[in-house]
Amino acid sequence: MQIKDKKAILVGTNNRLGVTFCRELLRNGAGIIVIMGNEESNEASAVDELNSEFGQKKVIFFPCDVSNNDQYNGIFKEAVSLLGGLDILINNVDLINENDIMKAIDVNVTAAIRGTLLGVQQMGKDLGGKGGIIVNVTSIIGLEPVAQFPVYSTAKQAIISFSRSFAQPYHYQRTGVKIVVLCPGLSGSYVKDDLNTLNNNSMSVEPGRVTIQLQKVEKVAHGLVYVIRCAQNGSIWVSEDNQPVYEIQPPDTLPQKQDGINHVSDLKNIGL
Repeated sequence: MQIKDKKAILVGTNNRLGVTFCRELLRNGAGIIVIMGNEESNEASAVDELNSEFGQKKVIFFPCDVSNNDQYNGIFKEAVSLLGGLDILINNVDLINENDIMKAIDVNVTAAIRGTLLGVQQMGKDLGGKGGIIVNVTSIIGLEPVAQFPVYSTAKQAIISFSRSFAQPYHYQRTGVKIVVLCPGLSGSYVKDDLNTLNNNSMSVEPGRVTIQLQKVEKVAHGLVYVIRCAQNGSIWVSEDNQPVYEIQPPDTLPQKQDGINHVSDLKNIGL
């Protein structure tokens, strides 16, 4: 999809990628961007800066608690109404919290799924929309187990699986909405802040035991633009080590069982 003049919503402001995502989209000609997220986030305070750089009312901020279902639904629909439609949804919800499991799941899993479903409702061709693209921003930690982040890793893996499932032809052929996944490596300064927090809690990370090489958030934003423009529906992309984004291809099926039956493949062929 070309980005020029497109209308976008970015949801989630906890991981400090949002401002950089918005700036890169605007540099590539995006029409209007609505940001939904924490009122105290960097994105909220950067809206005036972005509008000064790219033009007034190019970026609009809606404070929203993404873990509050009713609030999320209402503000999302209000944002789409303000935009006059929707072409691009960037699901950037993110929270590292290994101690409050329910909060971590509410943000990283439930809010991401809720956003995807709302995006499909607004853009789906079967519901009168024009189609579009949803980029679910997860994490490289969702692709590999990490001892220090079992809850976070599980949550991010859940969204990768959900995205792949919802990108199947059964959904895409009726909605025309691409769903793709972007998995950044550890980026920016927020990871250090989160590790410092974990050091003071039960799920601690011992200093010197974990080596972290942070990449520039600008590299992730460049990857986002490439994914919007070029990614195929259902694809998974990794942005790490300040290198260009690249696609990975996990296996589509389980190993063949001795009885010769692949039950997952059988489920895919069921006409629901």
